[in-house]
Amino acid sequence: MHLLLLHGFTSHPVLTLGPLPEVLREAGFAVAQPTLPGHGTRPEDLLKVRWQDWLKKAEEAYLALPEPRGVVGLSMGALLAAHLAAVHPTVALVALAPAFALQNPLAPLAPYLAWLIPRFPGPNSIEDPLLKRQNPNYPYFPTRAVGELLGLMRGTPKVLPQVRAPALVVEAGRDRVVKGEDRYYALLGSREKRHLVFPESGHDLLLDRNRQEVAEAVRDWLIATSNRLH
Repeated sequence: MHLLLLHGFTSHPVLTLGPLPEVLREAGFAVAQPTLPGHGTRPEDLLKVRWQDWLKKAEEAYLALPEPRGVVGLSMGALLAAHLAAVHPTVALVALAPAFALQNPLAPLAPYLAWLIPRFPGPNSIEDPLLKRQNPNYPYFPTRAVGELLGLMRGTPKVLPQVRAPALVVEAGRDRVVKGEDRYYALLGSREKRHLVFPESGHDLLLDRNRQEVAEAVRDWLIATSNRLH
């Protein structure tokens, strides 16, 4: 199986996925990790992109992979993954802490607050104090860019019922950033789906204290799913 790995909003395009890419490669999966527009450079570059640009880049990277293809997404990446799985042949979908809704009550007002609060600090996404200090993601982000994330969120509920691929939804029990993973899971049209919770993990599951266990759980589920294809 060829896997597309999609990072989240303000995430480091490679490091935010922690041990997962290497764990998957060691298990025999081919892995691709595209950098979504506005990421991997500086936070201000997020002002230049719309959510459709993220989806376009993800789709181009996905279609460049040989079949059979699967997609793994973290946070915002889990929304993009659902959009891809809804319209393209997909043998597996993994959604890690899908950003179905934001916990910050001010988030929906971000497009209107941008002139007053031009940027926000990066979210509290890692529970372990030592690992938090090593966070590779953007330390802040432009407030106006949240409007694009909100646009992607608004378009996701209608595509989830169109997903038919086997799906795994992984929830962080101490997520302080997003909410609604159960709703994401419920709306999935997949006949075969599973919901896992890691109670001690923050939003960035693959950078927190249970990062290895999360990576291995994803690997084991993908191996079982792949075996059923043969």
